[in-house]
This record gives sequence, structure tokens and C-alpha cells, in this order.
Amino acid sequence: MKLRWTLPGLNSQARWLRWRGLPLAVFLISLGLTLSFWHSEQRREQAVQRQAFDASLRDVSERIEQRMAAHAHLLQGAQGFLAASPQVDAQAFRRYVEALPLGADFAGVQGLAWVQAQPGPRGPAYRVMQMEPGVARNQALLQLDLAAQPALRELLQQAQESGHLALSARLNLADLGLPAQPGFVLALPVYRGVALPDTPAARREALKAWVLAPVAAGELMASLYGELPAALSLALYDGQDLLERHLLYRRADASWQRSAQAGVQAPPASDRQAREYLVLGGRTWTLQLSAGPAFAARHGADYAPNVLRMGVLLSVLLSLLAWMLGHARERAQALAEQMTRALRESEQRWAFAVEGAGDGVWDWDLPHGRLSSSVRWKQLMGLPLLPADLPMEQFWSLIHPEDLPRVRSEAQACLDGSQAQFSTEYRVAGGVGRWNWVLARGTVVERNRQQQPLRMIGTLSDINARRQSEERVRFMALHDPLTELANRAHFDERLRFALAHARRYHEPVGLILLDLDRFKPINDQFGHAVGDQLLQTVARRIKAAVRETDTVGRIGGDEFVVLLSGALSRESAQGVADKIYTQVAQPMELGGVRLEITCSLGLALFPEDGQDELSLAKSADDAMYRNKRAGRPWLGDGRYAAAPPSPEPEPDGRTDPKGSKGTGGDGVTAP
Repeated sequence: MKLRWTLPGLNSQARWLRWRGLPLAVFLISLGLTLSFWHSEQRREQAVQRQAFDASLRDVSERIEQRMAAHAHLLQGAQGFLAASPQVDAQAFRRYVEALPLGADFAGVQGLAWVQAQPGPRGPAYRVMQMEPGVARNQALLQLDLAAQPALRELLQQAQESGHLALSARLNLADLGLPAQPGFVLALPVYRGVALPDTPAARREALKAWVLAPVAAGELMASLYGELPAALSLALYDGQDLLERHLLYRRADASWQRSAQAGVQAPPASDRQAREYLVLGGRTWTLQLSAGPAFAARHGADYAPNVLRMGVLLSVLLSLLAWMLGHARERAQALAEQMTRALRESEQRWAFAVEGAGDGVWDWDLPHGRLSSSVRWKQLMGLPLLPADLPMEQFWSLIHPEDLPRVRSEAQACLDGSQAQFSTEYRVAGGVGRWNWVLARGTVVERNRQQQPLRMIGTLSDINARRQSEERVRFMALHDPLTELANRAHFDERLRFALAHARRYHEPVGLILLDLDRFKPINDQFGHAVGDQLLQTVARRIKAAVRETDTVGRIGGDEFVVLLSGALSRESAQGVADKIYTQVAQPMELGGVRLEITCSLGLALFPEDGQDELSLAKSADDAMYRNKRAGRPWLGDGRYAAAPPSPEPEPDGRTDPKGSKGTGGDGVTAP
């Protein structure tokens, strides 16, 4: 009797476990796994967004710093012009500004002005003596006393005391008589003499003028290289207080308003907002970047919600499958196969989404020393699509030899655990004699119990266009845009390095200054286009006459300079000067016009003619001036023909074969 009642109870329990308990257990286990995977995917997507966000922040801040560096070079050029002129000539300054290649690199600059301190009844008055270009909007600035505005008075005093570029606080350009908009002013002092005075008192005594440049912040930011990524809002403040009165520029993302109207909750501010502090001209700017609701989708970081939805759906389906297993094994097996196909298709769609973002995916199996990769990765590395895997030694051989040690070192740092992420840029072969830049990112995803790395995964991005743009910007900052020779700043740096090397190893250094004879009449008669072609032709001829190790620069309109280094003697240096003169004197056809032009040369050697940059340049300049004043043609071997009868002296006792009193910094003969 007891047995008869017990067996039905056991059967009932078994039925309950089969029909309800097993599906419920399957559902709870599947849901737990789904939540775990969803949480992991959410953290990964947050890391992806953080990386993309940080990269955008660094990119924008670097663009701003590059543009401000270009503005600083602009003021330094005007500083050099004013310092080189005994008395500032309004016409010469106007021609200098008109000759500047003020393209997109100098967007926002409203003009260049020079300011002098003048005595006044209540202390010194700071007057704008000249503002170029002299358009109507710039004329109001000439009537202002800058000392009456505390921000500008403080700016000029800061530049005077420091001797370097200074940047004003945020101001409304309407206060300067310009169109009303947020902006700031750049100032650079000009001192008498060639060297920066050592003390503030000496700088006040030697101050000659200031170079001033009002800048519109909106125009500056609108001209940055490239475009700000979509779904990002940008704000630029003067100082560290994010107040509306300190705002220089703001660009809001339209998706914020659409999302707010739709009731979408924004993620935490730590994931969507960051600040970067820029120190420029003695002031601190705060760059604030905020990500809009569409930012995650643009970077393929919106997969986590789909994981949760798909996981819940799969949990329900698995529970249904467990329930159906109680009815028929065959039916359950058929459903399991169907779910397997669905899961495989989901994985394929995920892989396609990653590839569609333009990045390649790689997976490094460290114990076996092999690398698995996607189709896009092979395309970026210049490999055939097969085989699927390749040995790591073959991968290392694809990297540029100069980049390989650095890439290996950074990868090893990530494997050792000293760096959480692996991120580096390197070059890979992109064709005959050509290398392409790529960005590799990765992280270790699996370690053994001894914390030794077992597996590392990552992505590969094509950054060739960005690197080429950066290289072009870097080249234009160091070279003359017309002749592509070294500009004054770059040449001075090369000269300092050559002299330091020569002092250490007791080697000679040669410096040749070159000035074209009668260039201004040719420029006036045939136009600036022919004059520019003539300068480009002369530049090519000078480069052809020297060695590859020598440096040729253009420091003025028709003034060139050559740095000779390496094995050198006075005889060989004079031979180079002879060759340069011969090359320049060759006839040339420019714009259908046959032209012949000569040059005046001055040669100086270290250490006989000078012990530093200034003395060496002065010796070469004196030699060139003596030869120019004598008006003698070059005969080679460092010799000139006998001097002709001396022309009438100038009032200061000098003579000038060009019939002018001097040459301005822009190469245009001053009256």
C-alpha cells in the first residue's frame, strides 16, 4: 500500500521537473550568462567610446596648438622685420604684410599692427602706429589708447617683461573697433639690438615697439584642419572657470536637442565629457568636449543593448527548447540546430559590423606564435587574403625597420602588464618604395595562473591620410613656401646644431650669404610672377651647386644663405661659392623672357671668422657688403675683379651699388 502511493508521487515530481523545473533552470542559467556577457560588453563599449573620445580630444587640442604656433611664427616674422629696420617705414611694413602668404593657416587674424609707447599726461599711452591691411574695419584701432583698457595694458606689459609672445584675456573685438565677436590679442615685443636683454629693466630700456595681432576665436576654430567628428560638442574657454563670460567658442551637436525631446537619458558625464588644458602665450585655455547621443553608434559601441535583447530572447527560446525536450527529442534536436544557425548568423553580423567600421581585427595566439586576422587587417597590411593565419616572425618582417624596435617594445610592455593597453603607430609596405601609416590597438584578454599572457586581441586602423597631413604641416612650418628652402627659424636651428657639433669635434663650418643683384628692377619690370619664378630657379641652382649634407635657406626676398659642414677648407668653401655664382649667372627663360642676373656673395668660416652664430653671420654679411659695394664680378677662388671707381658715398659714408639705402626684411628695397 505504501509502495502504491509513493510511486505516483515520484512520477508527479518527475513530471514537474521535466515540464517546469528544467525550463525554469535553463532560463535562469541562460539569463545569468546573458547578464554577465552584457555587463562585459558594456564595459568594453565604454572603453571603446573612451578611446575614441580621448582621441578626438587630443586631435582637436593638437590642431589648436598647431594653429597658434603658426600665428606665433607670423608675429615673429613681423618682429624680425621691425627689429631689422632702424626706423619703421609705413610703406615697407605694408609691403611686408601684403607679401605674407596669409592662407588658411592664419585664419582669424584680423591684421598686423605695431604699437609704440608715448608719454601722456597720466602715464605712458600705447598707440597703434600702423594696422595692416589698412581696410576700413581696422582704422578705428588707430584712434585707441590701449593703455586705457586694463586687459591690453596688462598684455603689453607682460610681453615687455617676459620678452616672449603674450596672449590677452578673452575680450570682445568691438572694444578695438572691429566687428563684435569673441576674440583675443597676441603681442610680441621688439627690442633694439640683436639679442634679448637679460633683465626686465634692460628690456624696458631696450623696448622699441610691440607687434600686435587681434584674432577672432570663431574664425580660428572654424578653420582647423579636418572636421570635428559628428555627435561631439566643443566649447573653448579662456581660463579654467567654465563661465559664459569666458567663452571663446562653442559648437553644439544637434543630436542633443533631438535626444532630449525624445526623452533619451544621457550616459554619465565621465563617459561623455572631458577637458583639456592648453597653455598658450602665458595663459591657460580650457577645451571641453562633450559626446552626443549618436557618438556611441558612430564608433560601433551600441551593441550591448542588442546583446541583452538577444540574450533574453535566447534564454526564452532555450527554456522553450527544454520544455519541448519533454515532448519529443527529435523536435528539440531540430530546434537546437535552428538556434545554432541563428547564433552563427548573429556572430557573422557582428564580425561584419566591425569590418564595416573600416578597421581590421587581429588575434595573437602567444603559445603557438601565430596571428589570426580579418580580411580588412590583411588589406591594411598588404597581405593576400589566404592563408588565414601567419607566423609572428612573418608579421614582424612587414613593419618598417625603423619602427620595429619601438613596436616590439610597446607590445612587450602590454604583455608584461606594465601597460594596460597596446597602442602604437607604425609603417607597413604599401607598394614600390612607399610606406603606409597604420594604428594598432590591442589588449591581453587571457592569462594563465602564473599571469603569463596567452592571448591578445586588437584592431588596426588606416591613419595614412592623417600622418601625411601632419607631415605637410610640419614641413611648411620649417620651410619657405615659395622656394621650399629652409626658412630663417629652421636655418638658425641647423646653424646652432652645426656650430655645437663643430666645437665638440673641432671641425670647420662655412657660411655663405648671397644677395641677388638688380632683382628689384626685374621684379618691377616683369611682375611678381616672373620674380617668383626667378627666385625658384635661383633656389634650385643653389641647391644643385652644394652637397646634400649642406643646408640652403631663404631669409628674405632675394637673400639666400648656405651652411657648409663636414670635410671643409677655405679653398673648398671658395670653390662652392664659385660654383654657386656660376650657376646663378647662367641665363634663364622665364615667362617668355630671357633674363640674366648675378649675385653678391659673402663667405665666413668657423672658427677663423666667428666663434658663434652672430659673429659668423656678421663676418659673412660684411664680406658680402664689401663685395657688393665694390661692384666687382666674381672670378672664382674667392676672388673678385679689381674695384671700379668708387660711386658717390651716401650721407653715412657708405655706398650702395643698388642705389638704395638698405633692404627690408621682406626683400623689397626700401626707398
